[in-house]
Amino acid sequence: MTDEIIDDETQSSSTSEAGKQPPLLERIATEFRRLNAAAATGDLAALRRMNGYAVPPAAFYRIMSRANAPEMGPETVRRWARAVAIMAQRPDALRASGLGRTLKDIGLSEQRLDMLLHARGPALYDLAQRTAVRIARSHEYLPYRDLCLMVLYDTDPQTDDVRIGIAQSYLRANSNSSAIGTPI
Repeated sequence: MTDEIIDDETQSSSTSEAGKQPPLLERIATEFRRLNAAAATGDLAALRRMNGYAVPPAAFYRIMSRANAPEMGPETVRRWARAVAIMAQRPDALRASGLGRTLKDIGLSEQRLDMLLHARGPALYDLAQRTAVRIARSHEYLPYRDLCLMVLYDTDPQTDDVRIGIAQSYLRANSNSSAIGTPI
């Protein structure tokens, strides 16, 4: 996908060169924090209930406007609506990174991790949303960037870097927790 709105998200830092804004995902996270602080329960509920197959509610367009998102075509809007719905699951505890570790901490099995990492299309959207809900129910921070990038890029080969990073983080957390009870 060569859409510049999504390509903007490949920046790894939350701030860019002088004079440039942070990536759109970071700006949306900031808007979620503002909505949460303002106790905007109506907008937050509407964003949590979004599905990827319908026209997003007005709350979606409001948050995108406040995040200074450029105009988008229908397919790009659907992808961003899925990403925003993921972030809406835990607006009070968004964290940019650490998905693999969080998945290990909430007890996600390796089989479920494999399902998430290998899913594409509608199966990926469903699993990413379910994963966000599971993390939110566990009261852990929601590491939104990796989940959102998988949904935004879906079948793009550059998503493999994200998937590999998630797997490595999960297995590193797994080996660290195994080593705690093992004598040297």
